[in-house]
This record gives sequence, C-alpha cells and structure tokens, in this order.
Amino acid sequence: MEDAHYLDLDFGGKGWVYGGIYDGHNGDYAAKYAAENLHKTFLARLLSGLEPGEAFVDSYQAASEGLKQQESGTTAVDFFIRDGKIFTANAGDARAIIVGRSRVRQLTTDHRLDDTVERERVLSMGASIHYPYVVKGNSGIMPTRTIGDEYFKSVGVIALPSIGEYLVNSGDIALISACDGLWDFMSNKDVAVAARQYPVASELVEALKHEVLVNHRGTDNLTVIAVCFSS
Repeated sequence: MEDAHYLDLDFGGKGWVYGGIYDGHNGDYAAKYAAENLHKTFLARLLSGLEPGEAFVDSYQAASEGLKQQESGTTAVDFFIRDGKIFTANAGDARAIIVGRSRVRQLTTDHRLDDTVERERVLSMGASIHYPYVVKGNSGIMPTRTIGDEYFKSVGVIALPSIGEYLVNSGDIALISACDGLWDFMSNKDVAVAARQYPVASELVEALKHEVLVNHRGTDNLTVIAVCFSS
C-alpha cells in the first residue's frame, strides 16, 4: 500500500472542505510528502490572493520540486469546496466524479496514453511507448502526469495538473474521488449506482471497497474519499 490521503472538513478554519488522494509508486515517500505538504502550499497561495486553480498549479509544482532529490512519484487528485463550488485538480489517473440523482459527471482528466494530447507530448519529448507504459531507458510508467518522478520529467511526464470548477446544485448526491484502484474495476456509472444506494459517506466507501476487493478481487492500492451532500 503506497497510497496516502488528506481530508479536512474545516480547512483553514473557515468551514471549507479539502481532500486529496495520492497514489505512490516506487515507494511511498512521494505520496506521503504530497499528503503532508500540498494542501499547506495551496492554502498559503489561496490566502495570498490566488484563485483556487492557480493555487493548485503552484502547489503541484512546488510538491514536485520538493521531490527532485529522490526517485519516487505519485499521482494526485485534490478537491476544494467553498461557497457551493468544487474546485478540482489532478495529475495522473486518480479521478473525481460528481453524482446526481439521474446523472454522473467526471470532474477530472485521466492522464494516460489513451489521451491523444498526452501521448503526443511524451513522444515529442523523446519517450518510447510500450503500451500502456511511457518508457525512458529500461524504466516505464503508466500515468503521463505525476508529482515527483524526476527521472521521467525529461520525456514529458509533467506535474502540471488539470484543473476544474463545478457549481453544486440541488440534485447532486455525492462527490467521490479515488485512485485508479477503484476506477480500473468500476466505471463512473457503477460508482454512481452505489452512491444512490448508500447516501451516508462511510457506508458508501465501505460498499465500494467491498465491490473492488471482494467481488472483483482487486489487488491494487485503494483509497476513496466520499463527500455526501444533504438533500
């Protein structure tokens, strides 16, 4: 298990909500480092006057810079909720979705070679591809954006996050974010069905865990954060 996470329901002492999931590889150092530091940089940038999207970009880049002297890396998905808006950021294949009574919407972008833009960038930077891996030398990595992984930065594996903004409405049930240990076994629609069945966050994450680890016999790291909205 090389995952780490952070969750604060009174972020900055202002009643805001912040959550982050970090799926590490080549050791857990990068994931733990991001969980301990990324939100601190984000809050400092936010309080200095930056918009949430800008604060996310700065905090992801700062976390990656802080990992330059070691070899591990991590994917990341973060969300910040303020005044009825959800601001998201991600690098890699961790994902966040919003589930409504009759629809589901993905709030983040999966950064893998299936994405044409991601594939063209790493190829243009000199990477080789042994699908699904971006390859440099004798080493490969699946996500095309990560925090850390200094070895792969020269072939276009960047720390720049995709960012998003979403206004919560009365039909929304839950925000679910998770590493790829969930999404490799369950589609957005599958997770939405569970969210509608289990309106309590703790019950929802237990149901998702059971589905992946027991019914699908998943063996990958699995970390899930659910925020359920009052009806």
